[in-house]
Amino acid sequence: MNVLNVPSIVAIIIIVLAALCILAVRPYSARKDRMKVFAEQFIAHRGLHDNKSDAPENSMRAYEKAADKGYGIELDVRMTRDCQIVCFHDPSLMRATHSLGRVEDKSLRELLELKLFDSEERIPIFWEVLHNIDGRVPLIIEIKAERGADIDQLCREVVFCLDSYEGTTCIESFHPGVVNWFRKNHPSYLRGQLSTRFKDEGIFSYFLTACFFNFITRPDFIAYDIKYMYTMPYYILRRLWGATGVAWTCKSDEDIEIARDMFDVYIFDSFIPGKELVRAMETRKAAAEGVAMEGVVRKHVYVEGRVQGVGFRYHATYIAQRNGVSGWVRNLYDGRVEMEVQGTPEQIDALFEGLKRQKYIHITGLEMNDIPVDPRSYEMKVKY
Repeated sequence: MNVLNVPSIVAIIIIVLAALCILAVRPYSARKDRMKVFAEQFIAHRGLHDNKSDAPENSMRAYEKAADKGYGIELDVRMTRDCQIVCFHDPSLMRATHSLGRVEDKSLRELLELKLFDSEERIPIFWEVLHNIDGRVPLIIEIKAERGADIDQLCREVVFCLDSYEGTTCIESFHPGVVNWFRKNHPSYLRGQLSTRFKDEGIFSYFLTACFFNFITRPDFIAYDIKYMYTMPYYILRRLWGATGVAWTCKSDEDIEIARDMFDVYIFDSFIPGKELVRAMETRKAAAEGVAMEGVVRKHVYVEGRVQGVGFRYHATYIAQRNGVSGWVRNLYDGRVEMEVQGTPEQIDALFEGLKRQKYIHITGLEMNDIPVDPRSYEMKVKY
């Protein structure tokens, strides 16, 4: 009779623990379609703001500017001492209002006397923001809850405001207790787990970084710090479980382009997304609505040259998505690649110009034929 030795037992234990950890982070994936609306426009972080202007972060004016330009809005909410919900990021009032104290220790009346940064804007009341936005753009609502906060009261007050709102919303929080409250008490609300690489020591911070509470909270999406998108926790969430990813916070067009392979929704700050990215987003939105945009064409293409292998397909899909081109690409294994591409003529030209600049790709011939536009397709795919 064979008896397992100690190293074998340890190996089995490690494998079992690893499997349990991978299962623990699995998100809820049954409502991905409801998240698509958030992927159809860029999301303005704390509104379209500039803290040195008359539209500072989390101000009504910043929210209005974002909505007027068609951007979704990410905003932060906190509860006051008298259980009112206001839009404010920090627990402390100092940075944004140059005043002492914490939001949770002040009444609504006291907070309304303060001005944001050097502007004339005051701290917005949550229900006022909902009234003013009135469903024009989607809202991502981050619920701020410090350790020891009254989660039940906080979430109930947020729901009290949202229940009569007819616009598109989702909630998110770093605090898994908030996400779990919505799972148990209001499961119809889309809910997301915010995370990053927490630098605090301790098992709780490690669990937050790795999203180990997902097996309890079952989030619809994961909002992850783009600086750590290739770390193991998020990589497993994205690649293994196909989690809907919300990127925070993109500070340039390059950030968005780099994040495209790992995220679906993009929260931006400190810049305005470039025309190419906006056009790509508009194409995606029109496709989701089953509408072909004006000026869009579709081409059936045979590409000849040094185009075989994974490299061409990878570059084709990456450059296509960057330029807002949809369709598919596949090898024919006879020295050619077959493609269907859809976009404006300028977008399609940009795709092939980009491919020609790649070091290991050499295109010697292109055969293009017009085919009917397909408004349903909005992502470049690889076919085998």
